[in-house]
Amino acid sequence: MMSVKEQANALNNSATRPNAKENATHLFKDVKSAVETIEVQDRKALYLLKCEDCEYIIQGKPIKISIESCKNLTIKVEDKVLTGTVDIWKSENINLDSTYNQSSFQFDRSVSAFQLDSIQTITIKMPEAEYFGSMVWAGVDNITLNLGDDTHSLSYSQLQARNPALRPDTDQFKTTIVDGSIKTEAIVRMDNGYPMTRAEESSLQASEKKKEEVLRGAPKADDE
Repeated sequence: MMSVKEQANALNNSATRPNAKENATHLFKDVKSAVETIEVQDRKALYLLKCEDCEYIIQGKPIKISIESCKNLTIKVEDKVLTGTVDIWKSENINLDSTYNQSSFQFDRSVSAFQLDSIQTITIKMPEAEYFGSMVWAGVDNITLNLGDDTHSLSYSQLQARNPALRPDTDQFKTTIVDGSIKTEAIVRMDNGYPMTRAEESSLQASEKKKEEVLRGAPKADDE
């Protein structure tokens, strides 16, 4: 399966020849100083590439939203993103406002996932903390996360100040809500390459151990 960035390259390299991937993506490229409403139809993905000083209201139900190399961009999402996924990278001053109404955020399993990389200043607004699923990010400075009435500030430079060995191009973090509180943890790679936090790793190991015990069966009293 092609990554989001590979899909973007495919779109850029085939601008004169429509194909299935182009038809599956609602692409806005090199737009300057625009204020308009975008209606995404037919379950397409919305892709904003190299747009500056723009303000968009997103209507319809995009499969996902991807933003690359944009600057001074405000997006207001009126309806739901079907996969609950927003990817943003190599951008500056992004304001994602998803506060219209609760019905806009009934994603599958009520999950919203933000994937952020190499961004300078971003604001994400959600109506309530319960609609925020997770945020995986690397090399992002000045994150403002508004969850209902609560505001949280995050920044890669703050983490790097505490740990100078961190590298913005390789070290990732995951921000979630745990027991009502915001929590940010470093991501590690499992032996199979799958990314997860240490807490998720411990939970997975405990779950696998429990399954093994169930499969083996509980020890009899005479065996103890």
